[in-house]
Amino acid sequence: MEQDMQKPRSRMAILVLFVGALVGLALFSALSVGTAQAGNGTADEILVFNRGTKSTPFSVTQSLGGFIVDRPPTGAANANWVSGQYANFAGGTLYFRARIISIPKNQPGMKLGFCFWQQKRENCKGQDIAGVPGTEKTWSFKLTSMWKKNNQPIQWAEPRSKHGFSVRNGRNKPVSDKGGFNWSGENPANWYPMKIHYTVVLVKAGGTFDGWHNYGW
Repeated sequence: MEQDMQKPRSRMAILVLFVGALVGLALFSALSVGTAQAGNGTADEILVFNRGTKSTPFSVTQSLGGFIVDRPPTGAANANWVSGQYANFAGGTLYFRARIISIPKNQPGMKLGFCFWQQKRENCKGQDIAGVPGTEKTWSFKLTSMWKKNNQPIQWAEPRSKHGFSVRNGRNKPVSDKGGFNWSGENPANWYPMKIHYTVVLVKAGGTFDGWHNYGW
């Protein structure tokens, strides 16, 4: 009689464990999707730089001096892109997306330049994007195609000191008070504060970009 009672209990315990495992798997899958949507993308991608979100734009103020940077970058964004876990990223492609939310005065000739700095090395490349509210643009280019100060490429196996974007006028001059630019003859009050959503993703050589939905766009 006692053995007959234990059999249903054993079956119930197995059923409870099975259901618990299914629930745990479902929760893990949901968390994985949520994490990817938050900005992890796929193994082919690294989120290099981001400012703002769809609902909360980033405010580029005059005090930032026209250069919005991570100093230094962290995590995979500042890893060895030549060998090891992130091998082949040094030969990859940078993908950009930017949206201008607001600006004091329309700047149709505006450009945004993205740069990497490493000691005395500096690699940059810019893009025309009208400084007009509502403007949204995507673009991409090979990491190796960037302009190189003194023809010296960044050593991608080594950490970088900073990276980020600069706000530039129609003459490709930084609208900045840094480095003696003196705002390049512009009135900074016509440019700042500028609200923006700006994201940069690096896809390794031979990899596939999974799309902007992974990064809150």
